[in-house]
Amino acid sequence: MRKIITALAVFAVFISCFMPREVYASDPLTGYMTNWPHMEDIGEDSAVLIDAENGAILYSLNRDTQRYPASITKVMTCLLTLENADLSDVVTMTETGMAEAYSGSSNVNPDLGEQFTVEQCLYMLMLKSGNDIASQLAEFVGGSVPAFVDMMNARAAGIGCTGTHFHNAHGLPDEEHWTTANDMALILREALQNSEFRKIISTQVYKVGPTNTKEESRVYENHFKLILPESEWYYENAIGGKTGYTDSAWRTLVGAAEKDGRTLVCVTMHGPDANDFGDMKRLFEYGFNNFKNVPVTGSDGKVLGSVTIANDFSIDDLWTEEADGRVNYYYEKIFVGSAEKEAVPTVTAAPTETPTETPAATETPAVTEAPAPTKAPEKESGVLMSLVRVLLVVLVLGVLLLAIVLYKRHLDSERKKRRIRRKKKEH
Repeated sequence: MRKIITALAVFAVFISCFMPREVYASDPLTGYMTNWPHMEDIGEDSAVLIDAENGAILYSLNRDTQRYPASITKVMTCLLTLENADLSDVVTMTETGMAEAYSGSSNVNPDLGEQFTVEQCLYMLMLKSGNDIASQLAEFVGGSVPAFVDMMNARAAGIGCTGTHFHNAHGLPDEEHWTTANDMALILREALQNSEFRKIISTQVYKVGPTNTKEESRVYENHFKLILPESEWYYENAIGGKTGYTDSAWRTLVGAAEKDGRTLVCVTMHGPDANDFGDMKRLFEYGFNNFKNVPVTGSDGKVLGSVTIANDFSIDDLWTEEADGRVNYYYEKIFVGSAEKEAVPTVTAAPTETPTETPAATETPAVTEAPAPTKAPEKESGVLMSLVRVLLVVLVLGVLLLAIVLYKRHLDSERKKRRIRRKKKEH
């Protein structure tokens, strides 16, 4: 009987090896997509590359994994400040901002009571990673840091972020402060719509003149190497970006590039070294060289949206899904763009006089409706495969349960036989 049990166990393992499995995880690496352009491995643990025009995902690696963001947090701090303050407003350093300076986490080293314009603060924030400036802007814009953090989280949710929770304005380590590569791409994409933000992140060097407490000027150089011509990672198509680093977050990086009228947004997180600049540069080239932007037009030729697909793909390779009055396009499980839902025209019969006789039935013009969107066979087959997998698991468990019951009965039968034999010997 033991041999039977062993054989059944081996059979179960054998069956499990050939059971149908989902080809894609909840966060698929686009390198596994059918006929998707190949991208070489990168050194970071999370990354995403999207088209800024439509949000199409061109490359994905653990894009929804929650991680510490470090100073790329300041993209949201900068955006909210631009949206809620004037560049000429004057910001005075208080204990709120100075707390970061006193703790040794300052890159600006301001004086208590020192005054800067909002414009100066934003350049110091984005070029020099001023943690003290971040907290001071939070208090200036929100009234307090907690109130500003609430604004950050509300803005992130409004953009469509689903894996983000901010707890400060600078990104220093905090167990309640996290985000994802995908969410940071959405935030940077949103910020790029602000022309002043673009100007700030593309500035190579910025000079802060004398203030009310310091006579000397201060010069800050951008840390985003892709826009610095003297850097080994210089990339002529780069717009700008933001760097970040802490011991817990490792290296984090967000950036944007523009070529031939197309803008791409890239995020890498949890990187071990400065090669993240090289990886981002390669990701941008991968996106520009292997994909094209295709407009989605209505029956009247009006452009309703766009998709970004591989160069040898067509819209016919996609499946669609309607949501909130729009049509979203997917290739297998990857979102590649969206468009407005085209309204189906209706036909209204003209008023007529009441006839004296019943007229013969007349044909009415047919209204051609757009075909209902269908999902890709891959998605349907994936559901079927999942059902088959469940059934096979149930079958294997049933066989094992039956084997256990039979084995127990066999043991009971053997014990009964032994008792009978002992009684016969006694007599």
